[in-house]
Amino acid sequence: MFEKWRLWSPVMRPNSFDDDMEILSEWCQEGAHRVDALPPASERSDLEMELVRTYCETVASVRSQAISTYGETVYRLITNDFRDFLRIEAVLERTRGRFPCLLPTQAELETDSRLPLKNKAGHELSIGFSLSQWLANPSVGRHIMASMRLPKADSIALLPGYQLNGYVDLGVVKLTKSEKRADLTLCNTKSLNAEDIELVSAMETAVDIVLLDTDTEVGVLRGGPMEHPKYLNKRVFCSGVDLNKLYSGELPYLFYVIRELGMVSKLLRGLWPGDVMSSETQDRGIEKPWIAAVDGHAIGGGCQLLLVCDHVVAESGSFMSIPARSEGFIPGLANLRLPQYVGRRLANRLIYQNGRVSADSSEGKLLVDETARPDDMEKAIEACAARIINMGTAGIISNRRAFRHGAEPLEQFRLYMASFCLEQANCMFGREIIGNLERSWVTRPRGGGQEPLSNMNLNA
Repeated sequence: MFEKWRLWSPVMRPNSFDDDMEILSEWCQEGAHRVDALPPASERSDLEMELVRTYCETVASVRSQAISTYGETVYRLITNDFRDFLRIEAVLERTRGRFPCLLPTQAELETDSRLPLKNKAGHELSIGFSLSQWLANPSVGRHIMASMRLPKADSIALLPGYQLNGYVDLGVVKLTKSEKRADLTLCNTKSLNAEDIELVSAMETAVDIVLLDTDTEVGVLRGGPMEHPKYLNKRVFCSGVDLNKLYSGELPYLFYVIRELGMVSKLLRGLWPGDVMSSETQDRGIEKPWIAAVDGHAIGGGCQLLLVCDHVVAESGSFMSIPARSEGFIPGLANLRLPQYVGRRLANRLIYQNGRVSADSSEGKLLVDETARPDDMEKAIEACAARIINMGTAGIISNRRAFRHGAEPLEQFRLYMASFCLEQANCMFGREIIGNLERSWVTRPRGGGQEPLSNMNLNA
């Protein structure tokens, strides 16, 4: 049933846009009808689930070819010839509305969103493959990167209240201003500050506000006290992606892309202040230095945050790890940024072998600028912020730009993200991730909530 349909896969022909869109639309509809003829997702046999996976992989590949051929044409049409700066969510919505053959339908995505990861059809593969092709196109990719570094609407709306009161409560994130310093506190207290859509979105809003507030000169990232029984009332920095939500299917693919192009990019490069990026554009924005304060541990995405902050203060006895490989996916930009700090061999062991390093060790000092006893963390953070402010922030901002120019220019970041979008989609809907999660996470005894997975100490 599906094999004959696959043989009809359209081939994109340059300069035949309208005809190719019509042919692609008919072919996608025919494939969707064959999927609809199968039993509901909850009642499918293993063979039927495999057929649907094959359908999603096939249609994603053909849509990727279409974006490779016509991606800039489509993007110009949906962005009013680059005049509309849209976040990725809006890019996909407009594309789906005008060229539905290029993306999965909203109904397909909603059906998949209700299923655990192992039962998903994999419709989001088309999103990952298409974003990869768009980012690989220099004009489109630069425009997407610029758009994702603009402040969010809710950030602009909350800014006056923050400037007046010096405080914003975003639920899982609290933002407090004290003179020229802003404290961004992660408060996902029941899951040890594990990252999910809510936390990362709130973090991006808070980062926007800090960067927009003209009175703030330095930002501090720190985890708040936890409610988890094992860590009750103790601070924890960040435990990486929420594996419970990943396994249960509550974490969409776009979470990973939006995190990197939005919140993390703003920490590293600041807000985009001008017109569309070009290859000649200098990597300049509205940016400020950031201090990361690590209590307990910085796992996965938490460790990745250290790589984009300007100074790291860590509690003595804390540790860092990046276990994404053992769970089955790519740890964001760590593959690009981590070797700059620790060298390729140690980066290999951290990423490939689920390793961890203590903040007090010689290896840990490659990721941490200073350590402090638990009772002295507040003093260490305050002293660090004061040093940065007293010396003036213009110099540190100029130097961080110079570091980026040598270590991670915009074009390198764009090309990495193009590859990341493709490979992360393959990881998320591949055959390996479920087995990895079940071995390393689902069957692991724990007292509730997110706990660190790392069990290999490189300093032992």
